[in-house]
Amino acid sequence: MMATVHERRRRMIEHALLRDPGAVAEVSIGLWQQLATALNQIIGERGVESMYARSLLQSQKHFSWLTRHAPQTLEAAMTMLRSDLLGQPAPQACAASTAMLTHFITTLILLIGELLTNSILRQAWGDELVNQAGTEPNA
Repeated sequence: MMATVHERRRRMIEHALLRDPGAVAEVSIGLWQQLATALNQIIGERGVESMYARSLLQSQKHFSWLTRHAPQTLEAAMTMLRSDLLGQPAPQACAASTAMLTHFITTLILLIGELLTNSILRQAWGDELVNQAGTEPNA
């Protein structure tokens, strides 16, 4: 059965996070920072921070251990996220991080379209990661 685009994106994120199961928090923070760097030129820092806050809020519905906070600088938000992820076993940290990034990407698609979003993901995360979206993680 052919995986949906949404499912392939989810797998792409999981694959990246689980390359080193002991470093889920650090890999997650790296993915966020790379994505923010690519997006700052398009939607600005405040836009990224606002979308991150929305993604966090949506993800807290399933991961109540994620610390709720008002929109703030991405640097401050990443400090809180790192702490939250480090406080959980790798599978739960991976699931929460995957959910947050997936919510973020879905919102981005609604704002700027799928083609531009895919281009930004390639710019931020590289072709290797994006092209392996259909493969299983090594966990």
